[in-house]
Amino acid sequence: MGSVLIAYATRSGAAHDIARALEAPLRQGGHRVRLASLADAPTIDGADLVVVGSGINATVWYPEASAWLDAHQAALLATKVAVFNTCLNAADPSKREEALGYNRPAVESVDAAASESFAGRYVKEEVGFFQRLLLAVLGKGSQDHVDTAKAAAWARELLTLMRP
Repeated sequence: MGSVLIAYATRSGAAHDIARALEAPLRQGGHRVRLASLADAPTIDGADLVVVGSGINATVWYPEASAWLDAHQAALLATKVAVFNTCLNAADPSKREEALGYNRPAVESVDAAASESFAGRYVKEEVGFFQRLLLAVLGKGSQDHVDTAKAAAWARELLTLMRP
């Protein structure tokens, strides 16, 4: 039985919902799981697997997620790490590689063993004026594509990282 930290940065709640969906299969696999917002600056505390996720803004992870990875880089390089993002592009199968590419800096920074991108949500009240304006010009209204079943399936794949 191992210890897992699932840490996330979110604006619209999509990364939180994905993190929650990852939690149950990992617990069912017999592991202790700690769920934490990166806004609370969680510590790694001997986790055997660290799963870090972030929403995406203009193709990059939220600043607090990138800063947390940088602050804990040495410890993360010494453990197993998986990363994920939530973004609207992940809802379009033709943009899958692009959406996964948003994780590349995180993957390279901490030598992540797994990477995934999940469809997110857009709640206009949760974003700034300029992003609302851009999405309005693009004809994009509020959307919710969060797929917790896909997240749970990925969590079951992550169980293989917990094997010795």
